[in-house]
Amino acid sequence: MIRLATLDDAQDIAQLTLQLGYNIRQETARKRLTHLLSATDHALYVFENKNSLSGWAHIYIKRLIELEYAEIGGIVVQKNNRRSGVGLKLMQACEEWAKANKIGEVRLRSGEQRAEAHTFYLNLGYEHVRNQKVFIKMV
Repeated sequence: MIRLATLDDAQDIAQLTLQLGYNIRQETARKRLTHLLSATDHALYVFENKNSLSGWAHIYIKRLIELEYAEIGGIVVQKNNRRSGVGLKLMQACEEWAKANKIGEVRLRSGEQRAEAHTFYLNLGYEHVRNQKVFIKMV
């Protein structure tokens, strides 16, 4: 079942996030969830399966001077639940949220190493439009 995340989901979200390659503690997930759940320009959907989470997807509105669109901030489906429709349902929930917020475009970014995910996105009708480099500076 798809539903919006709650603070009680912090532990499962942290565990699922490991599968994306990001190691966050439950306390960190809870702190970030507190902020995201109160923001009207963010939504975090989870797929609950028999009292545990099988996946999550985060979408938010990105407002720039030159553009406004919704962006998938992250999506993960537990390995043993992939190819079962969980990812599709999470993406559909995100797309419906964008429409409800009068945003006509959904974007997402995906690392080059995630070839399987790229096929999934293409099959959902997403178009690969460019490759980018990411630059980071700690301040």
